Amino acid sequence: MLKLITVHFSPVTSSMDERAMSRLDRLKRDMLTLTIGCAAAAGIALALYVVAPAELRDGMVAAFLGFDQPISSVPAPRPMRM
Repeated sequence: MLKLITVHFSPVTSSMDERAMSRLDRLKRDMLTLTIGCAAAAGIALALYVVAPAELRDGMVAAFLGFDQPISSVPAPRPMRM
């Protein structure tokens, strides 16, 4: 007869460890994660720029900086005086 098999998954950090982790440790871990993500994004953008044909590079830089967006000519709203 078949037996029911159950697998219990535990999180990478237990809830006790996470409660005991100081705010500074969490901030360090989050900053490291953010730094790695930003470095990866910059590396991918640089690789795409280098691989792109020369005639497309100026357009890529303009699009990245937002120069290809239309400029709105709508005047800014004035604050109401009371």
